[in-house]
Amino acid sequence: MASQGVRIPAPPETRPALRRRPRQPRAQASAQALQDAFVRVLREHGWEKTTIREVAAVAGVGVGTFYEYFGNMRALAAVCIHARVKALAEAGHAAIERERGQPLAQVVDALLDSQLDGTLQDAADWAALFLVERQVSGVQAFRKHYEAHVRMWQSALEAAANPPQDAPGAARMLHAMCYGWVSQSLLALGPQVDARALGVQLRQAVHAYVIALEALPKK
Repeated sequence: MASQGVRIPAPPETRPALRRRPRQPRAQASAQALQDAFVRVLREHGWEKTTIREVAAVAGVGVGTFYEYFGNMRALAAVCIHARVKALAEAGHAAIERERGQPLAQVVDALLDSQLDGTLQDAADWAALFLVERQVSGVQAFRKHYEAHVRMWQSALEAAANPPQDAPGAARMLHAMCYGWVSQSLLALGPQVDARALGVQLRQAVHAYVIALEALPKK
């Protein structure tokens, strides 16, 4: 076992996994406490100074408990990122279902709202996690998340009463606009970002693109 205050390096293309899935309520609470503590320490000290010992102390558990579930800090970081992305996706799909059959602009707005609410309300957390994602997530993990979100946008477009002709292509553009604008803004500006202004500017761009989609002739 490595030193309790030092991360164990892993190849950048390896996707870490849980050592053991917590199934009992107490175990689930401990694993969640470690995830919450990781984000808190990460925000305060940055990735390079975030240690297993400190995360365990903030979570109120022993270092041994950490190693019951996570092989190293990369594994914990990957689980935290995956959980946040999964929650965003679940909120997005729920928004799509609520607006199914409505005009294109209304369905797109609902999905956009869910994604902005899920990130900008916790802008400081996401700013820290976006930085870490570049260091702990391999290409395959990134591609998997990318394709899942593109499919979500495609589902939204196809759920509208007036879907665009090229829904797959439009979905990729919308995801690139949203993910690119939010992630790059948070990476560049960090928690000091003006979340309200960021959201307003993104809405303007998305609305303009949707108007262009609606204006395209139908084949």
